[in-house]
Amino acid sequence: MAEDMEGISTPLLLGTQASPVHPVLSFLGKVVFSALPIASIVIGAMYLGQCPRQALLPYYLLVGGSALLLLLLLTCLPCGDGTESAQLSPGARGWRAVFLLFLFAWFIAGNVWVYSIYPLQHGNPGQPDFCARLLYLFAFWVTTLVYIGLGAALLVALCIVGCLLLLRSRLPWLHRGEADP
Repeated sequence: MAEDMEGISTPLLLGTQASPVHPVLSFLGKVVFSALPIASIVIGAMYLGQCPRQALLPYYLLVGGSALLLLLLLTCLPCGDGTESAQLSPGARGWRAVFLLFLFAWFIAGNVWVYSIYPLQHGNPGQPDFCARLLYLFAFWVTTLVYIGLGAALLVALCIVGCLLLLRSRLPWLHRGEADP
């Protein structure tokens, strides 16, 4: 909390009344983003029991897709009554943290299940080392795309930090607390 001239305490970061993103764009983004979890659910359900080499692979897609879709749907719920800035209650934040921790653990387990049978040997469907090609390739690329996305986000963040540091060194008015020569 910060105090102004009159001694009134105000929060350092004020909540915004409206989202900076237009509601139509937000809705379209959620529809586009929901395509991958829906595809995961469909492929996991279609190929249930068709990967004896790694029987948990369809469940990885089913549970992961369902959890991501649920998380996406929960972002559509209003967080407040519109009279004050929308804040999640501490209990809701705790449950969201537990849910995200579960998703992280499920992703790590899926990594073990997907990459432990790499490279996939295409065999006879009756063999114990068989795994449906589409099921495996979809799970493999979904998992790999998560790593590509994380790497791209890290690269963008490092570029932003580098640009900010470069700007700070080049612009004299950004040097706080230093004496001017």
